[in-house]
Amino acid sequence: MSLLIIRLLVFVLVFWAGWRLWQYWQGFQNQRVEEQQGKDGHESMVKCEECGLHLPSSEAIQSGKLHFCCSEHRDAYNTPPRDDKDN
Repeated sequence: MSLLIIRLLVFVLVFWAGWRLWQYWQGFQNQRVEEQQGKDGHESMVKCEECGLHLPSSEAIQSGKLHFCCSEHRDAYNTPPRDDKDN
């Protein structure tokens, strides 16, 4: 009978240690996500200078202080307009 109690105690101890390790790991993962997103848990949104689309700052392409949703819009914004006087 005492061997059965010892096995039960060992099982409970192993289960408890695994549960605590899982909680620690989840807390560590949540902390990393919060650090990546900022202190308030939300990432700042920026506006594409070319089309006006709002997107997270981590997904935007930055050119100086300006933000763009894609490299095509960055290039289009930085290219001077063509003067079509040949028509």
